[in-house]
Amino acid sequence: MTEVVAQLRQAYALVVEAREAATRAEAAIAAGSEIFAEGTRGSIWPQVREIHTLGRAAREDVELALSELGQAQDIIDGYCFAIAGHGIGPPGVDIGSGGSAGARTPGTEEPPPALSDGGDQRDHYPEWIAERERAGAIIDRDNVDRMSKLPDGRTVWVEGKNSEGGSDHILSIDRIGHFERVGIPKHKVMDLLFVALERGVIVGYSGRDRPVYEVTFENERRRIAITVTSKGLIVGAHPISLKRKLRQHAYRS
Repeated sequence: MTEVVAQLRQAYALVVEAREAATRAEAAIAAGSEIFAEGTRGSIWPQVREIHTLGRAAREDVELALSELGQAQDIIDGYCFAIAGHGIGPPGVDIGSGGSAGARTPGTEEPPPALSDGGDQRDHYPEWIAERERAGAIIDRDNVDRMSKLPDGRTVWVEGKNSEGGSDHILSIDRIGHFERVGIPKHKVMDLLFVALERGVIVGYSGRDRPVYEVTFENERRRIAITVTSKGLIVGAHPISLKRKLRQHAYRS
């Protein structure tokens, strides 16, 4: 049974990776279509109309793929629950329908210890880095600020300076101002980010495809949008107001 569950988790992780790739593809198609439309405005060439048609069809196909992959996630998770008594992840953890980021249902988990800078998890960093490198991730070992192993088995980490993002980007002056305006000082931002990833619940999406996590942090309900690459690199985050209406799908309809 343990081996079967391990294989289910592996299959689920691959579906998650495929869904993230499809989300990026959908966004790229939409952006490319907008640029092409602007550049060919007023054109009467039949090829232009054909390209517009193909662009719409491609986007519809990707949206369908996203929907089907979400259903595949639900089926794998349900099957795991049926045979093992729990969904994908440790027993007692419910990632929710299509919960590709490993979120838990509130109230199902034991309160974890308070986080500071990753605590004794740092002892596992070399092991986790080697694991991600074997999976094809490129990690600047000397630039890793913090890592964590999430309940769904994924390893996530944030680097200092990184061309894709990283802590320097998240903790820049402008972005720190956003966090401070909602009562999160600079030295608490990374704690909030990792608490959200480790035990938060995805309640919607912001921007292009950034999941919004809701979590109780220092006795207050908080929301934070976080972007994590398919390999596990954290590249961006920003606070979200509890009053803000959120999109319920990773892709725009």
